[in-house]
This record gives sequence, structure tokens and C-alpha cells, in this order.
Amino acid sequence: MTNLPLPLTHFFIWSATICRIDPQFIFKYHFWICIEKVEFFRSTTTHSLIHIDEFSLEKSPEHQNLYKFISLFIGFLLFLLSITTMAHEGEPNMAFAWRDGNIEVDIAQQGRVLGDYKAFVISFADSFTPYRMGDSGFTGSGFDQGGIISYQTESTLLKWSEEQSEWLQAGFAEQLVISRLSDEKKVTDNEGNGLQGFITNLTTSSSFEAHPVFRIQKTDESLPDDGAYMVFINILGVDESGENILYKPSVPFALVFHINAQANFDRLALAQALKVVPEIQLNDYTRMDMLFDWAELQVTELFPHSAESRFIFGYYARCYANSVCLGSKDGKIYTAGGIFGGITEHGSIETFYEIAGL
Repeated sequence: MTNLPLPLTHFFIWSATICRIDPQFIFKYHFWICIEKVEFFRSTTTHSLIHIDEFSLEKSPEHQNLYKFISLFIGFLLFLLSITTMAHEGEPNMAFAWRDGNIEVDIAQQGRVLGDYKAFVISFADSFTPYRMGDSGFTGSGFDQGGIISYQTESTLLKWSEEQSEWLQAGFAEQLVISRLSDEKKVTDNEGNGLQGFITNLTTSSSFEAHPVFRIQKTDESLPDDGAYMVFINILGVDESGENILYKPSVPFALVFHINAQANFDRLALAQALKVVPEIQLNDYTRMDMLFDWAELQVTELFPHSAESRFIFGYYARCYANSVCLGSKDGKIYTAGGIFGGITEHGSIETFYEIAGL
């Protein structure tokens, strides 16, 4: 490390793209301080490393007092930053908890009922960025197995039609863009179902807070219409390899985006839209696992042992020692490998639920 001297203190500030050193004081020789400044409304993050070398200070009492003052000042600054960061949860705070083998949705009770599901309303209310929101947050607690927390889209984008009083599933030009750090996913009226996007990597903590940026625009990147847009997603967690599920997917919930930039779709219009539940089929992963368990008991020549479910190229599937895989995607049942060769469709999953008595 090369020191750049400053008068009296030899005080250094080095910028870093990613700060990997935990905030701590090591008083014996020197100490490192990692300061993370998060600008939530712009969803940008900057990091700095501050290094103060005790032995670069002269040993006069004045310099020692200055050293102690700097230490106390930076410690107080870190304390204020930590309070600000912890207090900021965003609106809405989409809060989750890992309890008894399941991800509980909306433990902060900021969602609203939408039929059998919860819906979080994200209003694009900033007059400077009326088609973009980076303040709403995902928060979680009790995720004690580490791994990567992700969201998965469970539908394509829906758009509310005031004329037809229903949620349209096709025939419009808008798209949803979800950005988190370097990860970006796009959902349109006919593409984007089954995408997995990054939320956070749990390395040292069982809790998290993350603020993705949501943006509504037309596919040609022109401005969208005022109105309400909806997508269903879930929360899940996998290990570092991405192969094994650590936290099984939560029940789906809706994100509802409200745009009123041109004063053409107020809160009363939004309230009317939220009275209507979209007619859409969503995955029930608990029920799928019950069906796979049933198949392992009933068709042992094809599925000879129990196996863990995982996501493989968009399929929720289990694979066996005989190279056969059993999975589901878009409401249908598939097999692949072994005696089946390539991917083979076997019909609607609802038919198999009826056969299994589920």
C-alpha cells in the first residue's frame, strides 16, 4: 500500500467498487473502516475504504488526541449511517420471513388482499421520474442457510383496461424492467414468465434489505400510458451453485404499478382496478411437490427414489439415478431423459392432480 501524506495525520481515503471488509476498529496497529453510502432514490451505491495508520502519526500528545478525535468522529458517523440505512425500508416494504420451512409473505402487513393473494402497490409518484421507482424494498429475516435470494416471475405483464373493466394479458406495448445491481429482467405481455432475478447474496447475515429499480416503458422505450400494471412473482433462495433450492418458493404475490404522470389515472381508478382479480393460472409449488411425491410412490419403475425439486431451464423438476427427469412448466407435465429421450409433454398438470386426488 502506498501512503499519500496529508498534514499531521497521514489520513487516506481510497475508493473501491466493492467493499469486502466488515466495519471494525483494530486499535493495536491500524484500523480499516468500510463505509457504504446508499442513495435509495437513485438506487446507486458507492463504497469507500478509510485507512488510518497509527504509526504514521507522530507521538506528541496533540497528535495522539487528534487521532482519538478522528476515531470517535468516524465511529459516530458510521453509527448514524447504520441507523439511517436500517430505518429506510422503502414504500411499500415487501417483508418476508423464513419460518418452519416456508417463506411467509407480507409480515409487515403493507400488502392488500387481491382474491387469494397479496398485492403490493408501487406508485410512481416522483414528478422527476414518473415512470421509475427505486424506493420500494424487499426485506427478509430468519434466512439462516445463506445462499442467494431471488425473485421469480410467475406471470407475464398485465395491464388494466378501464373500458373493459378487466386485466389485459395481451395486446399492449408496455413492458416492465426490473433492475438490481447489474441484473436486469424485462417482462412484456408475452415474454418474461419464469425469469429469475437477483435480490441479494446472504454471506454473513440471515436478514436482508434490497431496493430494486422498477421501470415501466413501451418496448420501443417511449413513455407508457397512465394506468395500472401488474405482475405476479415469488421469492425463493438457492445455494451458490444455483442448483439446489435452500428456501422453497413462496406463494405468488402481485406487484401493482400505478402511473398517473398525465393525471389520467388517479387513486380512485386504481381502487376500481384492485377490485378485480385477474383470471390467471399460477404455480403452486407445494402442490407440485405433493404430486411428485405421489409419482415416486406410484410409478417406481420410472421414479425409483425420492429426489429434491429444483429449477432446470425454467422447469420445476426432479431428476433420478436412471436419468429420467419429471417436471412442470406453464401448467403442463413433462418428462425427459432415460426411456423418454428428449422432452416429452404429457398434458395439463390439473389432470394429474385429479388422478392423484390432489
